[in-house]
Amino acid sequence: MGIGKQIRAGRERLGLTQGELAKQLGITKSAVGNYENEVSHPKEPVLYKLFQVLGCDANYLFAGHYPAGPAGVQAALTAEEEALLGCYRQLDDYSRELVETILQKEVERCRRAKTAARRASTKIIPFYALPVSAGTGVYLDSSDTEDLEVPLTPASARADFALRVCGDSMMPDYLDGDILLVRQQEAVPVGELGVFTLDGEGYFKRFGGDRLISLNPAYPDIPLARFEQVSCSGQVVGKL
Repeated sequence: MGIGKQIRAGRERLGLTQGELAKQLGITKSAVGNYENEVSHPKEPVLYKLFQVLGCDANYLFAGHYPAGPAGVQAALTAEEEALLGCYRQLDDYSRELVETILQKEVERCRRAKTAARRASTKIIPFYALPVSAGTGVYLDSSDTEDLEVPLTPASARADFALRVCGDSMMPDYLDGDILLVRQQEAVPVGELGVFTLDGEGYFKRFGGDRLISLNPAYPDIPLARFEQVSCSGQVVGKL
């Protein structure tokens, strides 16, 4: 598409007559007609005015499209968007201010609706920054927590807090760096997975009654009789 057709398309998109466009450009109506029929071409000063009035740049007039956006994607408008933009450009300052006020309020309303919908499908639980060991034990500091927003699932609905796995003793089911969902309780049934504190160090293991058991056969059992202080922080109900 030549520059003349692009000028005409841009003018019609804005709902302007040749005379109205000519007035905004400071030229005659016949000059606009000559541009659109490609009898002549606008000089540099008129080109700059065309960019401003049509809301475009050289990419539109000479190449037939809007310039690429920041992500490298062509920032072309849909026909509906072009029609709305054309209507907006015909408004006076008072009408534009009114439209912008309503637009801002509607954008905020939509944002609130999206936030409410997202919160209805998620849950916020405490996340302990220090990991729990799936290895030889890591000291747990219960004061170092942050909020973690997780998808609402049957597992996360039961969880009271989350911990990160450190180590490979619970492979292959649980990997180093996995985030555990934990239901807070003082004991877990034999054979279930839990988070335990042994003399101040935290472990993620299977409870074996008198010992803690790793899923990875490379790690030996941990007899609880070795420790003076043994407590259970909760049962592992899932992972993220």
